[in-house]
Amino acid sequence: MTVFYLDTSVVARALLGHSASAAQWLDEVSADPRHTLISSRILRTELTRVLRREGLPVALRDEVLDVIAVVPLTDGVLAEAEAIVAHVKTLDAIHLASAIASGLDAVIVTHDAAMTAAAGVIGYSVLDPVEAR
Repeated sequence: MTVFYLDTSVVARALLGHSASAAQWLDEVSADPRHTLISSRILRTELTRVLRREGLPVALRDEVLDVIAVVPLTDGVLAEAEAIVAHVKTLDAIHLASAIASGLDAVIVTHDAAMTAAAGVIGYSVLDPVEAR
């Protein structure tokens, strides 16, 4: 079984139709019982904001969120995000901290260069399905 931790950079591109390869990857992985998709609770908020900004129905996010196990946003996750030394934006630090808090050996799925670098420093493998195909 492979656990994939999704950050918003990939999910938003797939949801908005900006990356056919990311959407295809997401469809394939979510349909395969050998894989598990996880993300932070913050993903819901980020997707909501993106959909509102684009003038799209917020309910679209549920198509994606229904196949993702959610890591709760807790004080422990926020403390872990604060402890990340590598340069990364706040929401990306929360995503990385959520991956750590899950306790699972996950592959970080991102299309963000700073997130890729920070995940590598922490010791995670990274996959970019936007560029992969």
